[in-house]
Amino acid sequence: MTPQPGHQASAAVAHAWLWALLWLIPAMAALLLLNILGRSSPTWVLVMAWLLISLIMLAGLWVRALSRRQAFLTAYMHQASPWRLRLRGGPVLALRLWLVAALLALVLLVAIVRLQQDLLWWLLAASLPVLIGLQALVGRLLRRHVSPVFLPELSWRVTMALQFVMLFCAMAWLALYGQYPEFAEVTLRQALWHEMSRERALSAPLEGLLQLAAAKDALALWLGQQLLPAVGSPLLRMAGWVLLLAAEGLFVWSYLVFAAGVAALPGWRRRQAAIRAGSLD
Repeated sequence: MTPQPGHQASAAVAHAWLWALLWLIPAMAALLLLNILGRSSPTWVLVMAWLLISLIMLAGLWVRALSRRQAFLTAYMHQASPWRLRLRGGPVLALRLWLVAALLALVLLVAIVRLQQDLLWWLLAASLPVLIGLQALVGRLLRRHVSPVFLPELSWRVTMALQFVMLFCAMAWLALYGQYPEFAEVTLRQALWHEMSRERALSAPLEGLLQLAAAKDALALWLGQQLLPAVGSPLLRMAGWVLLLAAEGLFVWSYLVFAAGVAALPGWRRRQAAIRAGSLD
């Protein structure tokens, strides 16, 4: 009996979902290892970890940037124009994307080393199959409406936006009901010193970054406890805390970019060639 095209497509999607998840599991284990060993690691090990994370992020950013670039060329450039070859994406685009990836990788590395809540680790781990499944669902829904050359970019953009909102809201909710130091009766300087003095690491650059992140947390907590209790409405208090904890959104986004980069690694060259050719992989 000949398999139906619909069954073949479903099987291909399920295979891609499982394959991406198999890549994400060791990546999550590597982040957990970084959390355990990061503070006791020398600087050169941390630099290598940062470079690896940034390159993984670059893999996903590169594929999606090629999708955007190819869509632009298809829409606005003549097929015979020599500018199609010059603008299709090269070292300049790769360097620009790597700079973005390098910044996000630094944010992710510092946040992972500082992450101590078991519940947040479970939340991050549970988000991985949701991310891959949601991307497959969004891609399937958009397939009939979006040009094949732009489908990878748009499906990941929608997926990451939805996942970002869900993860950020979950983390903000946990943060609102977490246990924090009492800063209502202390000065800002005392709050900063209290949080920064708790951060220690073998690597001096990492210790400086950890203390900087701790200072950011102390400022948010001090402002929240000093200013927001005067606001009467619980809804307004929650909105104020969300604004104060908005920096957590950068961590969430860096984590999603890393996960998308890992998911892009299987068949990366084939996907890149398919986008340049203007076909859907």
